[in-house]
Amino acid sequence: MKQYLKQAKDISRFMRRLYLQKLTTSLGGNISMKIDDRILITPSQIDKNDLKAKDIAYLTTNGDILKTKHKISIETPMHIAIYNARSDVQVIIHAHPFWCTVAAIWGLQIDTNVTDEAQFNIKKMSFANYYPMGTDDLANEIAEKIKYSDVVIIPNHGIVCVGKTLIETIEKLEIAENLAHISWLKQFNDKLTYLPR
Repeated sequence: MKQYLKQAKDISRFMRRLYLQKLTTSLGGNISMKIDDRILITPSQIDKNDLKAKDIAYLTTNGDILKTKHKISIETPMHIAIYNARSDVQVIIHAHPFWCTVAAIWGLQIDTNVTDEAQFNIKKMSFANYYPMGTDDLANEIAEKIKYSDVVIIPNHGIVCVGKTLIETIEKLEIAENLAHISWLKQFNDKLTYLPR
């Protein structure tokens, strides 16, 4: 699949970036990109710091495997469900950043009305109901929530962000992580300055 080599390199580079920024664990999280009638997705249980373009799996939009060296991500059904729900989405990032995971565990409400970048890039975040990872129930739940926002917090699990490019999508994840941290700190000092509505 030489015609997608640049995109595979970009996906592996952004996955390493997630890991190096401590936005996911060594074996956790995944990134996919939809190009025409193909989906490129990171594999399961491969060290994210060592991920290379040759490790990226190639699927049809129905999930049929075209090429892979490794086991595909268990969250592949979730990625496919999101692409089916949102025709405008070209990139999906699922990760386990610390503060978003704290928010997911504690049910902490994250306010997007505290920074300009959140208002501009995210606007609205959704909170999914809990379903075990890798299940069709989780895939369907996230696909439903993603219809209304580009960022979904998954209880006791992590986060899913969508966008048109890798940089746009990782930006949403980074902003969400900062907002989750701010929301946690708000518990100890409720003197936040909100943006004017």
